[in-house]
Amino acid sequence: MDINERSKFKHLTAFILVLLAEKNYSPREVKKSLLENFPGFTRDMSTVYRCLSSLEKEGLVTVDWYLPDGGAAKKIYSLTEKGWEALYEWKEDIVIRKRNFEFFLKKFESLLEGEK
Repeated sequence: MDINERSKFKHLTAFILVLLAEKNYSPREVKKSLLENFPGFTRDMSTVYRCLSSLEKEGLVTVDWYLPDGGAAKKIYSLTEKGWEALYEWKEDIVIRKRNFEFFLKKFESLLEGEK
């Protein structure tokens, strides 16, 4: 599956992969970190769960269960080797998009300057 097919969650997939590359997280910790690190993040918890489930089915993440004493069990997600490969693909995609957005902004600014 190529990067465009995996982008049904827009860049949420890339954001989750980069977070899991740094540290293993539970779904709620993923959501909290997304809110803290990605300004404008507006996805609800069910979307995060669906994305994590999709990543697991694709073999990009694995799930382990954490069973604390006296607390509820929770899933902990970690990145696989295949997940690292996908993360590199996302990086290349984002570099290209960033370049295109910067070009757009320069063109837009020059249009505004021409109106003055």
